[in-house]
Amino acid sequence: QNATMRRGVLVMRHGERVDEVFGKSWLQLCLTADGKYYRPDLNFPSTLPKRKDNVKHFEYDPPLSCCGIFQSRLIGEALLDQAVTVSHVYSSPALRCIQTAQHILQGLKLDQKVKIRVEPGLFEWTKWEASRVIPNFMTVTELAEASYKIDASYRVNFPLSSLVPSESYEEYMNRSSALSYFFFAFSAVPGVILIVGHGSSLASFTRPLLGLPARDSSDFAQVVRKIPSLGMCFCEELKEENKWQMVNPPVKTLTHGANAAFNWRNGIVED
Repeated sequence: QNATMRRGVLVMRHGERVDEVFGKSWLQLCLTADGKYYRPDLNFPSTLPKRKDNVKHFEYDPPLSCCGIFQSRLIGEALLDQAVTVSHVYSSPALRCIQTAQHILQGLKLDQKVKIRVEPGLFEWTKWEASRVIPNFMTVTELAEASYKIDASYRVNFPLSSLVPSESYEEYMNRSSALSYFFFAFSAVPGVILIVGHGSSLASFTRPLLGLPARDSSDFAQVVRKIPSLGMCFCEELKEENKWQMVNPPVKTLTHGANAAFNWRNGIVED
């Protein structure tokens, strides 16, 4: 099957998040005393989207770094080069995932055609949330006002209120398989369904689709920790056999090195 005719589900982790580079206290580095945002390093985004509530909510719902935006655009352009037809995009409600989806769509030149369906059920295993509470995500209205192309007519499978803090592994797996079957039923639509989620999404959404049982929770954690920014899995439908298989994603991996902070004083003019 060529890439354009493929029916498949492409599950992807979001791009580099700002706190991955600048630590959990990143917000303190980029706010003035009166709470205005500024850019202390070029890998901070040029602006933060406007929220009606406190800017402090970004602490637990961080945006992409500038490199994260670039990574996402690059993946979108690579998908376009491979003539991959993305028919629908689903995203976790986390800002970093919505931004990743938007920049992938821009790279694909589909940002005016395909809207992002925000699905709270795609949020990561809540036990891993540092805050021990469900983050205060931007609303669909706020996202639309901040120029994100959101499908306001989409009816969610899991309302935000159904997400429980510190859910058990079994609860997370049940939520993931329920969504997996929803995507499975929906995949009769030609083209590729893009799911932008978290590292955990790559294992939790693809295994039910392939008819595989959930991994043991300790194995799961080890696998997920190694998944890089924009890590992806591609499941393709074997129509004649009425089943799915995991195959090589339609685009290559994106590998790059770290770039440490540099102070020109050290060693150049001062000993």
